[in-house]
Amino acid sequence: MAVGNALLTGVSGLNSHQKMLEVIGNNLANLNSTAYKAQRVLFSDLLYQTVSAASSGSNGLIGGINPSQVGSGSQVGQITANFTQGNLEPTGQNLDFAIDGDGFFVVSGGGAPKYTRAGSFSVDADGLLIDPSTGYRVQRFGDAGEPNGLDPSFQIAGDMNIHVPFGASIPGKTTSLVNLVGNLSSDSVGPAAEVLSTNAPWLSGGLPATNATLLNSLESMVTPYAAGDSLQFTGTNKDGTPVNTTFNVGPTTTVGDMLNAITAAFPDGTATIDVDGNIQLTSNTTGEALFSVQIRDVTGNTGAVRFDTHPFVVAENGREGTKVLGGFEVYDIRGKAHSVTTTLQKQADGSWNLSATIPSGDGTILDGQIDNIRFNDDGSFLEAGGVGLADLNLSFTWRDLAQPQVITLSFGSQNSYDGMTQLSAASTTSAFQDGYASGTLTEVRMSSNGLIEGVATNGRSIPLAQLAIATFRNPSGLTRSGSNYYDTSLASGDAEIGTALSGDRGTVKSNYLERSNVDIALEFTQLITAQRGFSANARTITVTDEVLQELTGLIR
Repeated sequence: MAVGNALLTGVSGLNSHQKMLEVIGNNLANLNSTAYKAQRVLFSDLLYQTVSAASSGSNGLIGGINPSQVGSGSQVGQITANFTQGNLEPTGQNLDFAIDGDGFFVVSGGGAPKYTRAGSFSVDADGLLIDPSTGYRVQRFGDAGEPNGLDPSFQIAGDMNIHVPFGASIPGKTTSLVNLVGNLSSDSVGPAAEVLSTNAPWLSGGLPATNATLLNSLESMVTPYAAGDSLQFTGTNKDGTPVNTTFNVGPTTTVGDMLNAITAAFPDGTATIDVDGNIQLTSNTTGEALFSVQIRDVTGNTGAVRFDTHPFVVAENGREGTKVLGGFEVYDIRGKAHSVTTTLQKQADGSWNLSATIPSGDGTILDGQIDNIRFNDDGSFLEAGGVGLADLNLSFTWRDLAQPQVITLSFGSQNSYDGMTQLSAASTTSAFQDGYASGTLTEVRMSSNGLIEGVATNGRSIPLAQLAIATFRNPSGLTRSGSNYYDTSLASGDAEIGTALSGDRGTVKSNYLERSNVDIALEFTQLITAQRGFSANARTITVTDEVLQELTGLIR
Protein backbone atom coordinates (compact mmCIF):
# COMPACT_ATOMS: atom_id res chain seq x y z
CA MET A 1 0.00 0.00 0.00
CA ALA A 2 2.84 2.43 0.91
CA VAL A 3 4.59 1.70 -2.39
CA GLY A 4 1.38 2.57 -4.25
CA ASN A 5 1.23 5.89 -2.40
CA ALA A 6 4.75 6.67 -3.58
CA LEU A 7 3.63 6.17 -7.18
CA LEU A 8 0.70 8.55 -6.74
CA THR A 9 2.94 11.07 -5.00
CA GLY A 10 5.35 11.04 -7.93
CA VAL A 11 2.48 11.40 -10.40
CA SER A 12 1.15 14.43 -8.52
CA GLY A 13 4.61 15.99 -8.68
CA LEU A 14 4.78 15.34 -12.41
CA ASN A 15 1.38 16.96 -12.90
CA SER A 16 2.31 20.01 -10.83
CA HIS A 17 5.59 20.59 -12.63
CA GLN A 18 3.92 19.96 -15.96
CA LYS A 19 1.57 22.87 -15.20
CA MET A 20 4.57 24.98 -14.20
CA LEU A 21 6.22 24.19 -17.52
CA GLU A 22 3.02 25.12 -19.35
CA VAL A 23 2.80 28.49 -17.55
CA ILE A 24 6.46 29.27 -18.20
CA GLY A 25 6.06 28.27 -21.83
CA ASN A 26 3.04 30.56 -22.13
CA ASN A 27 5.02 33.44 -20.62
CA LEU A 28 7.83 32.93 -23.08
CA ALA A 29 5.38 32.61 -25.97
CA ASN A 30 3.95 36.00 -25.00
CA LEU A 31 7.31 37.67 -24.57
CA ASN A 32 6.34 40.22 -27.25
CA SER A 33 2.57 40.32 -26.72
CA THR A 34 1.39 43.88 -26.13
CA ALA A 35 0.85 44.62 -22.43
CA TYR A 36 0.98 40.90 -21.53
CA LYS A 37 1.22 40.24 -17.79
CA ALA A 38 3.39 37.31 -16.76
CA GLN A 39 2.05 34.46 -14.61
CA ARG A 40 3.68 32.33 -11.99
CA VAL A 41 2.83 28.97 -10.41
CA LEU A 42 2.79 28.37 -6.66
CA PHE A 43 2.58 24.78 -5.37
CA SER A 44 0.90 23.45 -2.24
CA ASP A 45 1.03 20.00 -0.62
CA LEU A 46 -1.80 17.44 -0.63
CA LEU A 47 -3.56 15.48 2.10
CA TYR A 48 -1.54 13.56 4.67
CA GLN A 49 -1.86 10.04 6.09
CA THR A 50 -1.27 9.99 9.84
CA VAL A 51 0.97 7.04 10.79
CA SER A 52 0.93 7.78 14.48
CA ALA A 53 -1.05 10.41 16.26
CA ALA A 54 0.35 12.98 18.58
CA SER A 55 0.09 12.54 22.34
CA SER A 56 0.70 14.69 25.34
CA GLY A 57 3.01 14.00 28.30
CA SER A 58 1.84 12.24 31.49
CA ASN A 59 2.15 13.83 34.96
CA GLY A 60 5.52 15.22 34.11
CA LEU A 61 7.00 11.71 33.81
CA ILE A 62 7.30 11.45 30.05
CA GLY A 63 7.12 13.98 27.24
CA GLY A 64 4.62 14.30 24.43
CA ILE A 65 4.90 12.46 21.13
CA ASN A 66 4.82 14.34 17.83
CA PRO A 67 2.51 13.10 15.10
CA SER A 68 3.96 11.08 12.22
CA GLN A 69 2.44 11.86 8.79
CA VAL A 70 3.15 10.89 5.22
CA GLY A 71 2.10 13.26 2.46
CA SER A 72 0.43 12.30 -0.80
CA GLY A 73 2.19 14.75 -3.15
CA SER A 74 1.81 18.29 -4.47
CA GLN A 75 -0.72 20.29 -6.37
CA VAL A 76 -0.94 23.69 -8.11
CA GLY A 77 -2.02 26.03 -5.35
CA GLN A 78 -2.12 29.27 -7.34
CA ILE A 79 -1.45 30.60 -10.81
CA THR A 80 -1.14 34.34 -10.22
CA ALA A 81 -0.57 37.28 -12.54
CA ASN A 82 2.18 39.88 -12.19
CA PHE A 83 0.51 43.25 -12.91
CA THR A 84 3.65 45.38 -12.60
CA GLN A 85 4.08 48.06 -15.26
CA GLY A 86 5.67 46.97 -18.54
CA ASN A 87 8.05 49.25 -20.37
CA LEU A 88 6.44 51.90 -22.60
CA GLU A 89 7.70 51.72 -26.17
CA PRO A 90 7.32 54.70 -28.56
CA THR A 91 5.57 53.80 -31.81
CA GLY A 92 4.91 57.11 -33.59
CA GLN A 93 1.28 56.09 -34.15
CA ASN A 94 -1.36 58.59 -32.98
CA LEU A 95 -3.85 55.86 -32.15
CA ASP A 96 -1.44 53.79 -30.06
CA PHE A 97 -2.23 54.39 -26.39
CA ALA A 98 -0.59 53.11 -23.22
CA ILE A 99 -1.57 53.44 -19.58
CA ASP A 100 1.27 54.50 -17.31
CA GLY A 101 -0.04 53.32 -13.96
CA ASP A 102 -3.15 51.43 -12.92
CA GLY A 103 -6.17 50.89 -15.12
CA PHE A 104 -7.56 49.12 -18.18
CA PHE A 105 -9.09 50.28 -21.43
CA VAL A 106 -12.72 49.27 -21.86
CA VAL A 107 -13.91 47.63 -25.09
CA SER A 108 -17.27 46.23 -26.11
CA GLY A 109 -18.17 43.58 -28.65
CA GLY A 110 -21.89 43.46 -28.12
CA GLY A 111 -21.83 41.34 -24.96
CA ALA A 112 -20.30 42.04 -21.61
CA PRO A 113 -17.50 44.64 -21.75
CA LYS A 114 -13.92 43.45 -21.72
CA TYR A 115 -10.82 45.09 -20.34
CA THR A 116 -7.33 45.39 -21.77
CA ARG A 117 -3.99 47.12 -21.33
CA ALA A 118 -3.18 46.76 -25.04
CA GLY A 119 -4.03 50.11 -26.66
CA SER A 120 -3.21 49.53 -30.34
CA PHE A 121 -6.40 50.99 -31.83
CA SER A 122 -7.59 52.17 -35.22
CA VAL A 123 -10.65 53.71 -36.87
CA ASP A 124 -12.98 51.51 -38.90
CA ALA A 125 -15.07 52.32 -41.97
CA ASP A 126 -17.87 53.65 -39.75
CA GLY A 127 -15.53 56.12 -38.07
CA LEU A 128 -15.48 54.22 -34.77
CA LEU A 129 -12.39 53.68 -32.62
CA ILE A 130 -11.83 49.92 -32.43
CA ASP A 131 -9.36 47.21 -31.50
CA PRO A 132 -8.49 46.04 -35.04
CA SER A 133 -7.52 42.53 -33.87
CA THR A 134 -11.07 41.75 -32.72
CA GLY A 135 -13.27 44.58 -33.99
CA TYR A 136 -14.31 45.39 -30.43
CA ARG A 137 -15.22 49.05 -29.97
CA VAL A 138 -13.33 51.23 -27.53
CA GLN A 139 -15.58 52.84 -24.94
CA ARG A 140 -15.72 56.40 -23.64
CA PHE A 141 -16.72 57.99 -20.35
CA GLY A 142 -18.59 61.21 -19.57
CA ASP A 143 -20.11 63.72 -22.00
CA ALA A 144 -17.00 65.08 -23.71
CA GLY A 145 -17.71 65.43 -27.43
CA GLU A 146 -21.48 65.50 -27.01
CA PRO A 147 -23.51 68.56 -28.14
CA ASN A 148 -22.83 71.55 -25.87
CA GLY A 149 -23.92 74.48 -28.01
CA LEU A 150 -20.32 75.67 -28.51
CA ASP A 151 -18.09 73.09 -30.15
CA PRO A 152 -18.82 70.78 -33.07
CA SER A 153 -19.99 67.47 -31.62
CA PHE A 154 -19.61 63.96 -32.99
CA GLN A 155 -20.62 61.76 -30.05
CA ILE A 156 -24.19 60.58 -29.45
CA ALA A 157 -25.58 60.86 -25.95
CA GLY A 158 -26.09 57.39 -24.51
CA ASP A 159 -23.79 55.75 -27.08
CA MET A 160 -20.45 55.03 -25.41
CA ASN A 161 -18.69 54.12 -28.66
CA ILE A 162 -16.11 56.68 -29.79
CA HIS A 163 -16.71 58.37 -33.14
CA VAL A 164 -13.57 59.74 -34.81
CA PRO A 165 -14.83 61.51 -37.98
CA PHE A 166 -11.67 61.98 -40.05
CA GLY A 167 -12.46 64.26 -42.98
CA ALA A 168 -15.38 65.96 -41.23
CA SER A 169 -15.81 69.69 -41.84
CA ILE A 170 -15.06 71.93 -38.89
CA PRO A 171 -16.79 75.33 -39.20
CA GLY A 172 -14.81 78.51 -38.76
CA LYS A 173 -15.46 81.24 -36.25
CA THR A 174 -16.30 84.83 -37.08
CA THR A 175 -13.72 87.29 -35.82
CA SER A 176 -15.21 89.58 -33.19
CA LEU A 177 -12.15 90.72 -31.21
CA VAL A 178 -8.67 91.79 -32.27
CA ASN A 179 -5.99 92.45 -29.64
CA LEU A 180 -3.28 94.84 -30.76
CA VAL A 181 0.12 94.60 -29.08
CA GLY A 182 3.33 96.42 -29.81
CA ASN A 183 4.95 99.80 -29.40
CA LEU A 184 4.45 103.25 -30.92
CA SER A 185 7.79 104.96 -30.56
CA SER A 186 7.82 107.97 -28.24
CA ASP A 187 10.18 109.57 -30.75
CA SER A 188 7.35 109.77 -33.28
CA VAL A 189 6.31 113.27 -34.30
CA GLY A 190 2.92 114.76 -34.95
CA PRO A 191 1.84 116.53 -38.14
CA ALA A 192 3.07 120.02 -39.02
CA ALA A 193 2.06 122.67 -41.53
CA GLU A 194 4.73 124.02 -43.86
CA VAL A 195 5.86 127.58 -43.09
CA LEU A 196 7.67 129.97 -45.46
CA SER A 197 9.30 132.98 -43.87
CA THR A 198 11.37 135.93 -45.04
CA ASN A 199 14.96 135.37 -44.01
CA ALA A 200 15.32 138.94 -42.82
CA PRO A 201 12.76 140.95 -40.81
CA TRP A 202 10.97 143.98 -42.16
CA LEU A 203 11.72 147.05 -40.08
CA SER A 204 10.30 150.55 -39.81
CA GLY A 205 12.18 153.15 -37.82
CA GLY A 206 14.33 150.45 -36.31
CA LEU A 207 11.32 148.52 -35.03
CA PRO A 208 9.64 145.38 -36.44
CA ALA A 209 6.92 146.16 -38.93
CA THR A 210 3.30 145.39 -38.12
CA ASN A 211 0.11 145.05 -40.10
CA ALA A 212 -0.47 148.80 -39.77
CA THR A 213 2.95 149.79 -41.07
CA LEU A 214 2.83 151.62 -44.40
CA LEU A 215 4.91 150.08 -47.17
CA ASN A 216 6.41 153.51 -47.78
CA SER A 217 7.65 153.52 -44.15
CA LEU A 218 9.69 150.34 -44.51
CA GLU A 219 13.43 150.74 -44.10
CA SER A 220 13.90 148.63 -47.25
CA MET A 221 11.98 151.20 -49.28
CA VAL A 222 14.10 152.66 -52.14
CA THR A 223 11.51 155.03 -53.64
CA PRO A 224 8.03 155.62 -52.15
CA TYR A 225 5.10 154.12 -54.00
CA ALA A 226 2.74 156.35 -55.90
CA ALA A 227 -0.77 155.82 -57.10
CA GLY A 228 -0.88 153.30 -59.95
CA ASP A 229 2.11 151.23 -58.78
CA SER A 230 1.78 147.39 -58.51
CA LEU A 231 3.48 144.40 -56.95
CA GLN A 232 3.80 141.04 -58.68
CA PHE A 233 3.37 137.76 -56.74
CA THR A 234 4.76 134.62 -58.34
CA GLY A 235 5.51 131.12 -57.12
CA THR A 236 3.60 127.92 -56.50
CA ASN A 237 0.66 126.95 -54.33
CA LYS A 238 0.73 124.00 -51.93
CA ASP A 239 -0.07 121.47 -54.65
CA GLY A 240 2.49 122.95 -57.06
CA THR A 241 -0.02 124.99 -59.05
CA PRO A 242 1.76 128.08 -60.46
CA VAL A 243 0.82 131.51 -59.08
CA ASN A 244 1.26 134.77 -61.01
CA THR A 245 -0.82 137.77 -59.96
CA THR A 246 -0.50 141.49 -59.27
CA PHE A 247 -1.53 143.76 -56.42
CA ASN A 248 -2.08 147.53 -56.72
CA VAL A 249 -0.23 149.62 -54.17
CA GLY A 250 0.01 153.32 -53.36
CA PRO A 251 1.05 155.80 -50.65
CA THR A 252 -1.54 154.42 -48.16
CA THR A 253 -0.95 150.70 -48.68
CA THR A 254 -0.06 148.92 -45.43
CA VAL A 255 1.80 145.72 -44.73
CA GLY A 256 -1.55 144.22 -43.69
CA ASP A 257 -2.98 145.01 -47.11
CA MET A 258 -0.06 143.22 -48.77
CA LEU A 259 -0.52 140.19 -46.48
CA ASN A 260 -4.17 139.97 -47.44
CA ALA A 261 -3.18 140.05 -51.10
CA ILE A 262 -0.61 137.29 -50.58
CA THR A 263 -3.23 135.14 -48.81
CA ALA A 264 -5.60 135.69 -51.74
CA ALA A 265 -2.90 134.76 -54.25
CA PHE A 266 -1.96 131.56 -52.33
CA PRO A 267 -5.35 130.25 -51.19
CA ASP A 268 -3.90 127.12 -49.49
CA GLY A 269 -1.98 129.28 -47.03
CA THR A 270 -2.30 132.28 -44.74
CA ALA A 271 0.14 135.21 -44.73
CA THR A 272 1.01 136.88 -41.40
CA ILE A 273 3.82 138.90 -39.88
CA ASP A 274 5.41 137.81 -36.63
CA VAL A 275 6.61 139.91 -33.73
CA ASP A 276 10.09 140.08 -35.23
CA GLY A 277 8.80 141.52 -38.47
CA ASN A 278 9.15 138.37 -40.59
CA ILE A 279 6.41 137.76 -43.14
CA GLN A 280 5.27 134.14 -43.05
CA LEU A 281 3.08 132.02 -45.30
CA THR A 282 1.65 129.10 -43.31
CA SER A 283 -0.10 126.20 -44.97
CA ASN A 284 -3.73 125.84 -43.96
CA THR A 285 -3.30 122.07 -43.66
CA THR A 286 -0.57 119.76 -42.41
CA GLY A 287 1.65 117.69 -44.62
CA GLU A 288 4.17 118.30 -47.35
CA ALA A 289 3.67 121.45 -49.42
CA LEU A 290 5.19 122.86 -52.61
CA PHE A 291 4.88 126.53 -51.63
CA SER A 292 7.25 129.11 -53.12
CA VAL A 293 6.79 132.90 -53.03
CA GLN A 294 8.52 135.77 -54.82
CA ILE A 295 7.50 139.44 -54.56
CA ARG A 296 8.83 142.06 -56.99
CA ASP A 297 7.93 145.48 -58.25
CA VAL A 298 6.17 145.66 -61.58
CA THR A 299 8.25 147.28 -64.31
CA GLY A 300 7.35 150.96 -64.66
CA ASN A 301 6.56 151.51 -60.98
CA THR A 302 7.40 154.87 -59.49
CA GLY A 303 8.24 153.31 -56.16
CA ALA A 304 10.50 150.41 -55.35
CA VAL A 305 11.36 148.17 -52.35
CA ARG A 306 14.39 145.90 -51.93
CA PHE A 307 12.33 142.68 -51.89
CA ASP A 308 15.45 140.77 -52.92
CA THR A 309 16.89 141.35 -49.46
CA HIS A 310 13.88 139.60 -47.88
CA PRO A 311 13.54 136.32 -49.84
CA PHE A 312 11.14 133.61 -48.62
CA VAL A 313 12.75 130.44 -47.31
CA VAL A 314 11.30 127.30 -45.72
CA ALA A 315 11.14 127.89 -41.97
CA GLU A 316 9.42 124.57 -41.19
CA ASN A 317 8.83 121.67 -43.49
CA GLY A 318 5.31 120.42 -43.65
CA ARG A 319 4.79 116.78 -42.69
CA GLU A 320 2.17 114.24 -41.82
CA GLY A 321 2.27 112.70 -38.36
CA THR A 322 4.42 109.58 -38.05
CA LYS A 323 2.65 106.59 -39.54
CA VAL A 324 2.98 103.01 -38.31
CA LEU A 325 1.58 100.43 -40.69
CA GLY A 326 0.16 97.11 -39.56
CA GLY A 327 -2.64 94.73 -40.33
CA PHE A 328 -4.37 91.50 -39.52
CA GLU A 329 -6.62 88.86 -40.98
CA VAL A 330 -10.24 88.49 -39.96
CA TYR A 331 -12.66 85.70 -40.74
CA ASP A 332 -16.24 86.18 -41.84
CA ILE A 333 -19.24 84.04 -40.96
CA ARG A 334 -18.31 81.51 -43.66
CA GLY A 335 -14.76 81.16 -42.39
CA LYS A 336 -13.23 83.13 -45.25
CA ALA A 337 -10.16 85.25 -44.47
CA HIS A 338 -10.02 88.97 -45.23
CA SER A 339 -6.98 91.23 -44.94
CA VAL A 340 -7.33 94.47 -43.02
CA THR A 341 -4.52 97.02 -43.24
CA THR A 342 -4.18 99.50 -40.39
CA THR A 343 -2.41 102.84 -40.21
CA LEU A 344 -1.67 104.37 -36.81
CA GLN A 345 -0.82 108.07 -37.18
CA LYS A 346 0.51 110.50 -34.58
CA GLN A 347 -1.63 113.60 -34.10
CA ALA A 348 -0.68 117.16 -33.20
CA ASP A 349 -2.00 116.76 -29.65
CA GLY A 350 0.14 113.65 -29.03
CA SER A 351 -2.67 111.14 -29.52
CA TRP A 352 -2.86 108.55 -32.28
CA ASN A 353 -5.60 107.75 -34.78
CA LEU A 354 -6.14 104.36 -36.40
CA SER A 355 -7.59 104.00 -39.86
CA ALA A 356 -8.37 100.69 -41.59
CA THR A 357 -8.48 99.79 -45.27
CA ILE A 358 -9.39 96.62 -47.16
CA PRO A 359 -8.53 95.48 -50.69
CA SER A 360 -10.62 96.97 -53.45
CA GLY A 361 -13.59 94.79 -54.28
CA ASP A 362 -13.42 92.81 -51.03
CA GLY A 363 -16.24 94.73 -49.45
CA THR A 364 -17.26 98.08 -48.00
CA ILE A 365 -15.89 99.84 -44.93
CA LEU A 366 -18.76 101.08 -42.77
CA ASP A 367 -16.57 102.30 -39.92
CA GLY A 368 -12.83 102.23 -40.38
CA GLN A 369 -11.62 104.82 -37.85
CA ILE A 370 -10.67 104.78 -34.17
CA ASP A 371 -9.41 108.09 -32.78
CA ASN A 372 -7.86 109.49 -29.62
CA ILE A 373 -5.57 106.59 -28.71
CA ARG A 374 -3.56 107.92 -25.79
CA PHE A 375 -0.74 106.81 -23.53
CA ASN A 376 0.49 107.79 -20.08
CA ASP A 377 3.80 109.58 -19.58
CA ASP A 378 5.41 106.26 -18.60
CA GLY A 379 4.39 104.76 -21.95
CA SER A 380 1.58 102.58 -20.65
CA PHE A 381 -1.77 102.53 -22.42
CA LEU A 382 -4.33 105.06 -21.18
CA GLU A 383 -7.42 105.08 -23.35
CA ALA A 384 -8.84 104.95 -26.84
CA GLY A 385 -11.92 106.58 -28.29
CA GLY A 386 -11.96 109.30 -25.65
CA VAL A 387 -13.39 109.45 -22.13
CA GLY A 388 -16.92 108.08 -22.01
CA LEU A 389 -16.84 106.99 -25.66
CA ALA A 390 -17.07 103.39 -26.74
CA ASP A 391 -16.16 103.60 -30.41
CA LEU A 392 -13.51 100.91 -30.47
CA ASN A 393 -15.16 99.06 -33.33
CA LEU A 394 -14.44 98.57 -36.99
CA SER A 395 -17.31 97.60 -39.24
CA PHE A 396 -17.28 96.02 -42.69
CA THR A 397 -19.74 94.56 -45.15
CA TRP A 398 -18.03 91.83 -47.16
CA ARG A 399 -18.87 91.07 -50.75
CA ASP A 400 -21.75 88.58 -51.13
CA LEU A 401 -22.65 88.91 -47.43
CA ALA A 402 -25.52 91.12 -46.34
CA GLN A 403 -24.89 91.19 -42.61
CA PRO A 404 -22.21 93.68 -41.47
CA GLN A 405 -19.34 92.34 -39.39
CA VAL A 406 -18.36 94.36 -36.34
CA ILE A 407 -14.87 93.86 -34.93
CA THR A 408 -13.81 95.26 -31.56
CA LEU A 409 -10.21 96.36 -31.16
CA SER A 410 -8.41 96.13 -27.84
CA PHE A 411 -5.26 98.15 -27.20
CA GLY A 412 -4.58 96.61 -23.79
CA SER A 413 -5.58 97.12 -20.19
CA GLN A 414 -5.63 100.67 -18.89
CA ASN A 415 -2.38 101.79 -17.25
CA SER A 416 -0.62 98.57 -18.25
CA TYR A 417 1.92 97.32 -20.76
CA ASP A 418 0.02 94.23 -21.93
CA GLY A 419 -1.10 95.75 -25.24
CA MET A 420 0.11 98.82 -27.08
CA THR A 421 2.75 101.02 -25.45
CA GLN A 422 4.51 104.28 -26.23
CA LEU A 423 8.14 103.78 -25.26
CA SER A 424 11.39 104.95 -26.79
CA ALA A 425 11.89 101.65 -28.63
CA ALA A 426 11.15 101.22 -32.32
CA SER A 427 7.56 101.06 -33.51
CA THR A 428 6.12 97.59 -33.99
CA THR A 429 2.61 96.18 -34.09
CA SER A 430 1.15 92.69 -33.93
CA ALA A 431 -2.43 91.54 -33.83
CA PHE A 432 -4.15 88.50 -32.36
CA GLN A 433 -7.74 87.81 -33.31
CA ASP A 434 -10.26 85.27 -32.05
CA GLY A 435 -11.55 83.95 -35.37
CA TYR A 436 -10.41 81.10 -37.55
CA ALA A 437 -11.12 79.59 -40.94
CA SER A 438 -13.14 76.48 -41.62
CA GLY A 439 -11.15 73.26 -41.86
CA THR A 440 -11.17 69.49 -42.05
CA LEU A 441 -10.48 67.04 -39.22
CA THR A 442 -7.24 65.26 -40.12
CA GLU A 443 -5.65 63.90 -36.94
CA VAL A 444 -6.16 63.26 -33.25
CA ARG A 445 -4.06 63.78 -30.17
CA MET A 446 -4.38 62.54 -26.63
CA SER A 447 -4.17 64.43 -23.36
CA SER A 448 -2.70 62.75 -20.30
CA ASN A 449 -6.17 62.50 -18.77
CA GLY A 450 -7.42 60.43 -21.70
CA LEU A 451 -9.21 63.24 -23.55
CA ILE A 452 -9.07 62.62 -27.29
CA GLU A 453 -8.96 65.87 -29.29
CA GLY A 454 -9.46 66.24 -33.01
CA VAL A 455 -7.07 68.55 -34.87
CA ALA A 456 -8.36 70.28 -38.01
CA THR A 457 -6.48 71.84 -40.90
CA ASN A 458 -7.38 75.28 -39.56
CA GLY A 459 -5.31 74.55 -36.46
CA ARG A 460 -8.32 74.22 -34.21
CA SER A 461 -8.56 71.46 -31.60
CA ILE A 462 -11.93 70.19 -30.48
CA PRO A 463 -12.72 67.59 -27.80
CA LEU A 464 -13.89 64.32 -29.35
CA ALA A 465 -14.28 61.92 -26.42
CA GLN A 466 -12.87 60.88 -23.05
CA LEU A 467 -11.44 57.36 -22.85
CA ALA A 468 -13.05 55.15 -20.22
CA ILE A 469 -10.48 53.70 -17.81
CA ALA A 470 -11.47 50.81 -15.51
CA THR A 471 -9.87 49.81 -12.23
CA PHE A 472 -10.54 46.84 -9.96
CA ARG A 473 -10.06 46.27 -6.26
CA ASN A 474 -8.36 42.96 -7.07
CA PRO A 475 -6.89 42.96 -10.60
CA SER A 476 -5.34 39.55 -9.94
CA GLY A 477 -8.87 38.17 -9.74
CA LEU A 478 -9.59 38.99 -13.40
CA THR A 479 -10.16 36.11 -15.80
CA ARG A 480 -8.05 36.05 -18.96
CA SER A 481 -10.11 35.52 -22.10
CA GLY A 482 -7.43 35.76 -24.81
CA SER A 483 -6.69 38.54 -27.33
CA ASN A 484 -5.14 40.53 -24.47
CA TYR A 485 -8.56 40.79 -22.81
CA TYR A 486 -9.72 40.27 -19.24
CA ASP A 487 -13.17 39.51 -17.86
CA THR A 488 -14.48 40.32 -14.43
CA SER A 489 -14.93 37.56 -11.90
CA LEU A 490 -16.33 37.20 -8.42
CA ALA A 491 -12.79 37.63 -7.10
CA SER A 492 -11.97 40.79 -9.04
CA GLY A 493 -15.05 42.74 -8.09
CA ASP A 494 -16.94 45.05 -10.43
CA ALA A 495 -15.16 47.49 -12.72
CA GLU A 496 -14.90 51.05 -11.44
CA ILE A 497 -15.08 53.25 -14.55
CA GLY A 498 -13.65 56.77 -14.62
CA THR A 499 -11.07 58.93 -16.36
CA ALA A 500 -7.30 58.79 -16.36
CA LEU A 501 -5.61 60.71 -13.54
CA SER A 502 -8.72 60.39 -11.38
CA GLY A 503 -8.70 58.21 -8.30
CA ASP A 504 -5.83 55.73 -8.55
CA ARG A 505 -5.94 55.58 -12.35
CA GLY A 506 -2.76 56.20 -14.29
CA THR A 507 -1.85 58.49 -17.16
CA VAL A 508 -2.71 57.79 -20.78
CA LYS A 509 0.11 58.33 -23.27
CA SER A 510 -0.37 58.44 -27.01
CA ASN A 511 2.21 57.20 -29.53
CA TYR A 512 3.22 54.51 -27.02
CA LEU A 513 2.40 50.86 -26.38
CA GLU A 514 3.08 48.90 -23.20
CA ARG A 515 5.43 45.95 -23.66
CA SER A 516 5.09 42.56 -22.00
CA ASN A 517 6.50 42.46 -18.47
CA VAL A 518 7.90 38.94 -18.92
CA ASP A 519 11.45 38.72 -17.51
CA ILE A 520 13.20 36.29 -19.85
CA ALA A 521 16.08 35.66 -17.44
CA LEU A 522 13.68 34.80 -14.63
CA GLU A 523 11.61 32.57 -16.91
CA PHE A 524 14.66 30.60 -18.05
CA THR A 525 15.65 30.12 -14.43
CA GLN A 526 12.17 28.90 -13.56
CA LEU A 527 12.25 26.67 -16.62
CA ILE A 528 15.36 24.92 -15.29
CA THR A 529 13.74 24.61 -11.84
CA ALA A 530 10.60 23.09 -13.36
CA GLN A 531 12.65 20.66 -15.42
CA ARG A 532 14.61 19.54 -12.35
CA GLY A 533 11.43 19.11 -10.37
CA PHE A 534 9.84 17.08 -13.15
CA SER A 535 12.93 14.87 -13.44
CA ALA A 536 13.06 14.32 -9.67
CA ASN A 537 9.43 13.21 -9.53
CA ALA A 538 9.96 10.97 -12.54
CA ARG A 539 12.86 9.39 -10.63
CA THR A 540 10.54 8.76 -7.68
CA ILE A 541 8.22 6.80 -9.97
CA THR A 542 11.18 4.83 -11.43
CA VAL A 543 12.47 3.84 -7.98
CA THR A 544 8.98 2.89 -6.83
CA ASP A 545 8.60 0.71 -9.92
CA GLU A 546 11.84 -1.09 -9.09
CA VAL A 547 10.63 -1.72 -5.53
CA LEU A 548 7.39 -3.17 -6.88
CA GLN A 549 9.40 -5.48 -9.13
CA GLU A 550 11.35 -6.71 -6.07
CA LEU A 551 8.09 -7.41 -4.27
CA THR A 552 6.80 -9.32 -7.26
CA GLY A 553 10.01 -11.41 -7.24
CA LEU A 554 9.46 -12.41 -3.62
CA ILE A 555 6.18 -14.05 -4.59
CA ARG A 556 7.97 -16.24 -7.13
